[in-house]
Amino acid sequence: MSNKWKKIKSWNVGTPEGNIEKYSLYEDEETGDFRIQNDFGNITIDMERMSAREFIRKASEGIDDAINDGIYDDDDDWIGTIDLSNSQDCSSNSINPLANPGEQ
Repeated sequence: MSNKWKKIKSWNVGTPEGNIEKYSLYEDEETGDFRIQNDFGNITIDMERMSAREFIRKASEGIDDAINDGIYDDDDDWIGTIDLSNSQDCSSNSINPLANPGEQ
């Protein structure tokens, strides 16, 4: 059975060395499976359709968790100053930066 890979989209991805590499997402038109491949073709990840969805969801959550780790710690200086019960801290009625002076 021959695979018919259709490119869905490509993205430029920065490497730790400061270079740019292009990664493309493909879908097999016969099976619906997915492939992620770099522009050099030396990295290819083939995934069954539902496994791909679950992998990308979990990978995205893992990356978000790693990036956000520590941002909302109890020791964080600024987050501790927000009083969530105070309507002035988190209110849609706060100053509108797009309003004209005098309309605040």
